[in-house]
Amino acid sequence: MKKPLAILAVVLLCLLAGVGGVTLAIGPSGLLKMVGLGGDETVEDTVETADNAHGEEGSEDAHGEKPKTEIKMPVMPFPEIIVNVTDTGPQGGQTSRFLKLNMLMVYDETAEGADRLIAREIYLRDSFQDFLRQLHVSDLTGSYGLAMLKTELLRRARAVGHTDAPHEILIADMVVQ
Repeated sequence: MKKPLAILAVVLLCLLAGVGGVTLAIGPSGLLKMVGLGGDETVEDTVETADNAHGEEGSEDAHGEKPKTEIKMPVMPFPEIIVNVTDTGPQGGQTSRFLKLNMLMVYDETAEGADRLIAREIYLRDSFQDFLRQLHVSDLTGSYGLAMLKTELLRRARAVGHTDAPHEILIADMVVQ
C-alpha cells in the first residue's frame, strides 16, 4: 500500500518540478499562452532579427505569423571603468585587485526625465565608480554576483538621473585581475 503512494508522490513531485522549470524558462505569461489561457499582447519588447532588419511591415515571418511590434530603446555606452576592489589573500590578509568593466545602459527615451540621463552621464559614471570601489571580489562571483551588480547599477542610474527611464544595464566586459 505504501509503495504505490510513494511512486505517485514521486511522479507528482517530478511533474511539479517540470512545470516549475518550464515556468522559469519561459515565464508565467508564456506558460499561460502555451496552455491556451494567456491573452494576446499588442506590444512586446522584441529583439530585431536579421529577417526583420529591413523594417518590412506587414510581412510574415518563417512561421507565417506577423512580426511583433518593436520598441526601440537607445543605448548609452559608458567609457571603460577600472577600479580597485578588495580581495582576501591566501594568508587571509586584504589585497587589492583591479576590476575592469565595460557596460551599456538601455533606457526609454519616451519616459519622463530621459533627456537628463545624457546630461548627467558623468555623474552616473561617478556613482558607478563609488559603488564598484566598495565591492569585494567575492561579491562578483557567479550569476548571483553579476545579477546583483546589474541591479545595483540600474538602481543608481535611476537615482542619479531622477527618472525611471533606465531600463537595463548590459555588461559587455568584466575582468577581475
